[in-house]
Amino acid sequence: MSSLIPTVAAIAALMAPQFGGMDLAVAQKWEAAKVVHYRIVGVHDGREMVVFGDYEGKADVLDRVTVELDWDVRKRKVIGAVKVTDAASTLKNVKSDGTNCPPPQLNGAYEHFKYVSHSMSTNDQIVIKGSRSYPAAKVSNYPASCSMRSIPGGREDTILGVAIVAPEVLGMPIMKDGPVVVAADRKTFSVKANDNWVWTYTPTVTQ
Repeated sequence: MSSLIPTVAAIAALMAPQFGGMDLAVAQKWEAAKVVHYRIVGVHDGREMVVFGDYEGKADVLDRVTVELDWDVRKRKVIGAVKVTDAASTLKNVKSDGTNCPPPQLNGAYEHFKYVSHSMSTNDQIVIKGSRSYPAAKVSNYPASCSMRSIPGGREDTILGVAIVAPEVLGMPIMKDGPVVVAADRKTFSVKANDNWVWTYTPTVTQ
């Protein structure tokens, strides 16, 4: 499973009293909430293969997935429907990395993650199923030569795992590095996941 985020229990362990710099008033505010609305935005920003198969062709790939839901703070579970939307992938610096050959010529759009469906694997973990689409392309015959050949496109199944992290983490110490990065205004926090994904959580008290 790609883009895994630590579970609520693992994140909560970071909130132990021995961590200096905690804002207890903020943590207590979120503990007192009954229902929180979450807007969770996952941004992929990394260098990826953009041609299908074992050929030379990479690009800087930017992609985005947004999850919205309501969270029962005390029961630690999602209530109501979960909404998932995704944006089209954008590419920069398409090259035949590690060679002196021309860049690949893509005959269509590369989609890093296209949403298909989602489900709850546990009360606090969402599994988002999607697909990765590679367009037909022309690529070099490296290492034999830099002459170009046509190759077909392809499709792969892929999965994102998104944990619902307790909003009390907004009271955690503000540190630049670590599994959870709390914004200076303590309104959002970000979690680094696998495969160049970063998820930013914006909770809002609704009850």
